[in-house]
Amino acid sequence: GISEATVSLALNNNSLVNEKTKKRVHEAAKELKYFPNMVAKGLATNKSNTIGIIVPDINIVFYANILRAIDEVVNRAGYSLLAAMSNNDPQIEEEIIRTFISKRIEGVLAVPTNKPTKFLTSYQKALREYNIPLVYITSLYTIDEIRYVMGDIREGTYMLIKHLTDLGHRNIVFIGGNRTVPTTSLRREGYSRALGEKGIPVFAENLIECEDIHYDQAALVTEELIGRRRDFTAICAMNDEMALGVINTLQKAGIRVPEDVSVVGYDNTIFSKVSMVGITSMDSDIEGTCQQAVDMLLQVVRGEIPEEPHIMTKPAMIKRQSSGPVKETEN
Repeated sequence: GISEATVSLALNNNSLVNEKTKKRVHEAAKELKYFPNMVAKGLATNKSNTIGIIVPDINIVFYANILRAIDEVVNRAGYSLLAAMSNNDPQIEEEIIRTFISKRIEGVLAVPTNKPTKFLTSYQKALREYNIPLVYITSLYTIDEIRYVMGDIREGTYMLIKHLTDLGHRNIVFIGGNRTVPTTSLRREGYSRALGEKGIPVFAENLIECEDIHYDQAALVTEELIGRRRDFTAICAMNDEMALGVINTLQKAGIRVPEDVSVVGYDNTIFSKVSMVGITSMDSDIEGTCQQAVDMLLQVVRGEIPEEPHIMTKPAMIKRQSSGPVKETEN
């Protein structure tokens, strides 16, 4: 006994419809097993009420934690989340962006790949043409006019290396990804700064690059490292999963952690807690980072201009058993 327009307003909980009528409409919809056709609604309004997110690899716990946190924040904001994985491949990342555009995604959150890419200009241009905002999260591509929210990994790595140098370590190995990618290059800057403050030179042999930032890759390069030399007293891994690979490989070779070699990781994920030797790590405040990234993206979706388009969240060190004083015989 009411108009289609009123039904539509009631289903969308519009304040123009009184509560009694809203209740009747919702009860009728439930009884009739009616669900709004969101595809049709999107075509009519040219809005999907959906946010897209791209992560490099769901098998890495850090990225899985980001997905979980983003999903919670996006749902609280009244949006749906469409997630996709780039397999750490820049070309797949571009293809996902184009798929998002075809699905009328209202905004995109992207965790960049850990590899150099040549596809940025084309998909950035495509997003601008369709007026779809993009915010990078937990990392960035070093290009103009980008928005990002990420942990200050340069400062975090500086704090970790300073922690090690304060414990007397001077020969510290850093295991990361491709040096041209910000997630590694920023960490290297923090590493170099901490050593420089103590007057410790940075040796190329102590900067190890991995093709992938996984457990197996860290275990492999650690095995190769100890096959060549045993003069290092500490290792800083790019993440906790890699740090666990380092620790297990060292212990398999009879090298004690931290008595012989100290090891530190990053992100304070489950790996840092389940390791037989608790891993000293940096907490990246994933929840806070994700909340700020979604807030920034939705501001732009609404046509607002964020006060600060570049946000670095502050990391916090979590000290555990994997880092200790350098052996006196090494002094």
